[in-house]
Amino acid sequence: MKLVTWTKTYRFCAGHRLHNPARDDAWNRSTFGKCSYPGGHGHNYVLEVGVRGEPDPESGLVVREAAMDALIDDVVMARLDHRNLNDELSRDFGPAPTTEVLVLELWRSIADRVPAPARLHRIRVYETVKNIFEYRGPDTPVPA
Repeated sequence: MKLVTWTKTYRFCAGHRLHNPARDDAWNRSTFGKCSYPGGHGHNYVLEVGVRGEPDPESGLVVREAAMDALIDDVVMARLDHRNLNDELSRDFGPAPTTEVLVLELWRSIADRVPAPARLHRIRVYETVKNIFEYRGPDTPVPA
């Protein structure tokens, strides 16, 4: 089997406030710093979506780019671009909409919708040039 990973970059803007409502303001300031300020703040996120599969014998493609673009438009852009992540993300992965939580939510939203036989391999979110978050899913071994 000759597996190839195809990765595409997408950009979206969103705001959030890192705050756990179950904790007091001192704990939130200590844990999240200025990211816990009541007005929130925003980021110009860069999302990398990597899908993996064997190239189709007729087309040579792992996945059709247009299909992935439509998927990302539907589950990421329409839902999150220029939105407040506090309002848009579930609380399934944590009480505050951290980028760790965001990457898990994105995986859950995208993984089952990638056109077969390709599979979602990796999601990486650049919150800033210094803060990068990655998730490879529960089935993907972490390289040594």
